[in-house]
Amino acid sequence: MALLKLKIISLGRVRQRFIQEGEQEYLARLKGSASVEIVEIDCDKVSQSSVERAKHKESELLLARIDPGEFLCALDERGKTFTSELFAQEIQNRMNQGHPRIVFALGASHGFDESVRKRANLVLSLSAMTFPFQLSRLILIEQLYRALSILSGHPYHKK
Repeated sequence: MALLKLKIISLGRVRQRFIQEGEQEYLARLKGSASVEIVEIDCDKVSQSSVERAKHKESELLLARIDPGEFLCALDERGKTFTSELFAQEIQNRMNQGHPRIVFALGASHGFDESVRKRANLVLSLSAMTFPFQLSRLILIEQLYRALSILSGHPYHKK
């Protein structure tokens, strides 16, 4: 399997040490099968005078970091849900279609404005439950590792 290029863009920084440690664990496991770039957009500087204005500005900052040819998967509670096996197949499909990189975008506490959903090639929900974005990012990285394990036949994913 060729080295997969992934970019994870999050609106906000991960500050909890236990989440940082979990991310580092799974990022280390991904090293042989994927290169992962993590981009954190500092939203503390975005004016919070209006939720809609903040969402719009944050979405502009996010979209500016996505190249035209990149496949964008926006994480949103209203998105499509997958089993781990189907998520692995989705990643395989993207690789087969020759996308130079798959970009995963995680919103801040209020989510994205409609411009991100319109640009997204896929809108994905990790669960019907609501998670803080920091925990969502950790779950996403673990699921990426799980998906690549499934695709390579590694026993990490057990039924």
